[in-house]
Amino acid sequence: MNDRQLKKKVIGRNMEANILLILKLVFDIFPQILLVVLISGLIRGNVSKVIVKNIFLLMLVSYILKGIFYYLATKVAHEKAYKKLTELRLDIIRHLKRLPLGFFKEHNTGELTNIVQHDVEQVEIYLAHGLPEIMSATLLPLIIFVAMIFVDYRLALGMILGVPLMVLVRVFSSNMMKEKFQIYFNQEMKMREELMEYTRNIRVIKAFSKEETYSENVLQTARSYVDNLMGSMGSITIPMGLVDIFMEMGVVVTIILGSIFLFYEEITVSKFILSIILSNIFTASISKTATLHHFSIVFKEALKEVGKILMVPIPNHKTEQGLEFGDITFENVNFSYGKDSFQLKNINLLCKEKTLNAFVGESGCGKSTISHLLMGFWDADSGQIKIGGKDIKNYREESISTLIGSVEQDVILFDLSIFENIAIGKVEATKEEVIEAAKKAKIHDFIMTLPNGYDTKIGEMGVKLSGGEKQRISIARMILKNAPILILDEAMAAVDSENERLISQAIDDLSKDKTVITIAHHLNTIKNSDQIIVMDQGIVLDTGSHKELMDRCEFYKDMVVAQNKVDQWNMKEEVGDIV
Repeated sequence: MNDRQLKKKVIGRNMEANILLILKLVFDIFPQILLVVLISGLIRGNVSKVIVKNIFLLMLVSYILKGIFYYLATKVAHEKAYKKLTELRLDIIRHLKRLPLGFFKEHNTGELTNIVQHDVEQVEIYLAHGLPEIMSATLLPLIIFVAMIFVDYRLALGMILGVPLMVLVRVFSSNMMKEKFQIYFNQEMKMREELMEYTRNIRVIKAFSKEETYSENVLQTARSYVDNLMGSMGSITIPMGLVDIFMEMGVVVTIILGSIFLFYEEITVSKFILSIILSNIFTASISKTATLHHFSIVFKEALKEVGKILMVPIPNHKTEQGLEFGDITFENVNFSYGKDSFQLKNINLLCKEKTLNAFVGESGCGKSTISHLLMGFWDADSGQIKIGGKDIKNYREESISTLIGSVEQDVILFDLSIFENIAIGKVEATKEEVIEAAKKAKIHDFIMTLPNGYDTKIGEMGVKLSGGEKQRISIARMILKNAPILILDEAMAAVDSENERLISQAIDDLSKDKTVITIAHHLNTIKNSDQIIVMDQGIVLDTGSHKELMDRCEFYKDMVVAQNKVDQWNMKEEVGDIV
């Protein structure tokens, strides 16, 4: 999809609203014509009471029809706009779901949220308000010009005398307006992103009180936003003033020419009055297009931001379904996040069905990256990742997801009830199934102490829960899903000893009869693994059991020795506290 296709898709065709708008404009002019006819008749003294009555009646009907058609045109335009707004957001959500995680590394949450909320709203405002107003301000002058030709073509030409000058102003000011608005849009986006981050990290900011400078930075961004807003408005008001001046020239010329023609009796009084009325409406309508120009600029900029998502191609359209459980193999797999970034190099692994496999190594060595590749979040640059002998790159994410469940250090919870957060693990899960999963995850007793039990709202990202409680809800979700492959990515990092005990019990129950891939820094917890994979800087150094690696892998042996020293030091601290 390119820019033109996206614009066509968003605007579409709205013939119904356009026809209603044209009818509204016709009945907007018709009373003016009737008024001139009435005045002309009164001047000549040949108007009867019946004619006056009929003229007033027609004027009343015209105003009523104008209001009706305006209401219908606005109603249709808003309905179309809101429908398009919904469709656009759904398109964005569907597209985001299909994009690789690499896209989200390049675009932060604030930017994407700003696009989905603010920029899409700007599209709706343009479709519901801007576009009808622009069409009205464009069609009305055309209708008036045609009417003026029937009145007197010379006056019609005099009326449009200022139009070429207006066009020149628009052409020369267009680039300046775009530049000013671009700066304004960038500053607005920056302000929104910083405010979102400020709100999200308010606890840290309050903790540092006067020592932190981030608050002042946010305020400075807000001040810059106001300054740029004033600048962008100035880029509109100056050209708008010039347009008004040039267009008023047409009214003046019409009055002068009309007066001359009237003096020489080349036109009637009624035509003279009608030409003055129509030329004033023409000028006001053309001048309005200058004030409405910002609608088009805002729309184009908003559409450009929306295009940052919708115009990103979906890589490797995966169509196959029905991936089956079996051994996991990595064959000559290479992967990098981008040029000059971290790389996985020539990964060859075999994780047999229903075995416990542990990845160890320093932070940033590629352990989590391997798990993300297995879950299909990214595609390998080369090589094959197979489950049950089938290359996962050919299978849809839904097929991969049915086989794999994960419990990670950073638990993702939604601002929903505890029941709804656990039930994500299974479509149409019953309350009995959710409760059973919570019991196995050792979280049921805690849930029952809450005032609303399973209906308790846990806040955004589970802010009302502790780290251990969130982790056990995540485990309950995975128990409910009951996927045959389980990935544990630092699942017990940064939790207290009591929660670690409960989580360990829950994981033991979750891991039965599954292929388990665990990523951990605490080496004592993975000594009984069927296979330990030692990694360093994106390379697999060795694989084997704990005993085998202690005998032949110096890197692993050094890690174990270092871990033992840390454990001994922690033991001394605990004994000291007791004493």
